[in-house]
Amino acid sequence: MEESTASTEGTSTVRELEGGKLYAVLTDNDDFMWKWAFFIPNPSVSPIGSSGTIFQVTEIQDPRGWRFVKDEKNVLSWQLVVAIVQLGDIDFLGSYDDLMGGDYLTQMFAQVKLPSSESSESSRAWFLEAVGVLDEFGILTCEDATLLEREIRRYAFDAMEGYLQHDGESFLLQRLQI
Repeated sequence: MEESTASTEGTSTVRELEGGKLYAVLTDNDDFMWKWAFFIPNPSVSPIGSSGTIFQVTEIQDPRGWRFVKDEKNVLSWQLVVAIVQLGDIDFLGSYDDLMGGDYLTQMFAQVKLPSSESSESSRAWFLEAVGVLDEFGILTCEDATLLEREIRRYAFDAMEGYLQHDGESFLLQRLQI
């Protein structure tokens, strides 16, 4: 596993992500919990990671409690990012434009039950259920989502020190073999 830290502080260089990969992105939620999301970088925009599509659930003030969101994001300069973890290769699904132009991934994520407003479930629970769906469809291979969660959380805890010291201008990038 490679590890690198990206920072926008001073004159340091922001590292690129890799095209054709699926990433977990954990962001600061201001309540000592992280928001969990999936990210696919657009490889035609440099540096890779400065543009891409994020898939996540967001808590809303609504009886439903949560909603699924697919949005464009620059994760390299997003100050709430604590950790980015490479989950796997998705090149075999086609180009970025093909994936984002269709609703193939969106349909998969739509199968994942949204957390309810009454429950203590979170974006983490949704993320882990989505890993199971991605595994069922052959997008990722993950035999144990609990172990995957533990690894991602360990990286995020390691990243928090740098994140807090640099006022959100530093994150940890990890590559997992799952």
